[in-house]
Amino acid sequence: MLVRFTDHKGKDRYINPIYVKSLGVKNDTETEIEISGWSLKLRVKRPMDEVATMISAAMPDAAAAIAAMESEQQAAQNQAAATGAVIG
Repeated sequence: MLVRFTDHKGKDRYINPIYVKSLGVKNDTETEIEISGWSLKLRVKRPMDEVATMISAAMPDAAAAIAAMESEQQAAQNQAAATGAVIG
């Protein structure tokens, strides 16, 4: 699930919580969110604990995510076997 944050300039941003690498404190009222693939950190006017709670709540259940990934891999292997392709 995407999470909406309003940056320090008032612009809304939606982020995928899976790509959040770290959180850091900018000052008493702002948190910096480091996101994989972004050159800059997203700065939001929320306490770090609140940001962490929002990101954690949006994260997919680990067991469900692993099961989905394994299911996709199995489907790809089945498709490759059906077409005679080799997967390394």
